[in-house]
Amino acid sequence: MTAAFVTIFLMGFTGSLHCAGMCGPIVWMVPFQQYSGVKKYTTIVLYHLGRSTAYALMASVLFSFKSLFHPQVQQYISIALGCLLLLAGLLSFFSIKGWGIKTPWGDWVKRNLSRVMQQMSIPSFILTGFLNGLLPCGLVYMALAASMSFADLPSVILGMYLFGMGTMPLLIAISVLQTRVPMSFLHKVKNAVPILLFLFGSILIVRGMNLGIPYLSPKLEMHQNEVKAECCHHPE
Repeated sequence: MTAAFVTIFLMGFTGSLHCAGMCGPIVWMVPFQQYSGVKKYTTIVLYHLGRSTAYALMASVLFSFKSLFHPQVQQYISIALGCLLLLAGLLSFFSIKGWGIKTPWGDWVKRNLSRVMQQMSIPSFILTGFLNGLLPCGLVYMALAASMSFADLPSVILGMYLFGMGTMPLLIAISVLQTRVPMSFLHKVKNAVPILLFLFGSILIVRGMNLGIPYLSPKLEMHQNEVKAECCHHPE
């Protein structure tokens, strides 16, 4: 379990470059610079707390349906998500316009996100982060798929908060160094997004192939109506 927590944290940490390219412009527009000192850093932390809470909420809802799916179906879902990320990376690499991951709530979130960001109250920073966390993101969906391997709801929630924490260092640096980091830097970072999408898509596909690779693609088997995951090699 500890290894799983470390893995999902590192997933967020290594994927934060993707976050900087896709969500960096949004973080850039959040009015952290209107404050200074402790209050400024408090608003930054609250923003990322709200974002991580959105991830934990989505994972909680998804986990509530876990019992409806046979483990083999969950593997097919992992492979399908991986293929979608590979396709997204391909479309992004060729700069094809009009593509993107769509969700039923996406337009509503965008409308309210712009409205909430204009407010200057402390709670608005939490809500801004929460709404940002609901925006479509392949990296987040990969983390959600990974979180379904946890045994219980508290572990799922903790795992998604750890994932959010992993993405924080780079995004906080963008907020703190906003006046020193040109917007062109974010555009350059965004050029790396197709590579990351290919990487994450490949990981999801491998994870769903039941190859018995420790932690990356654990072999799932049914034993007396219970799922047994062989994630580690047994000593001979």
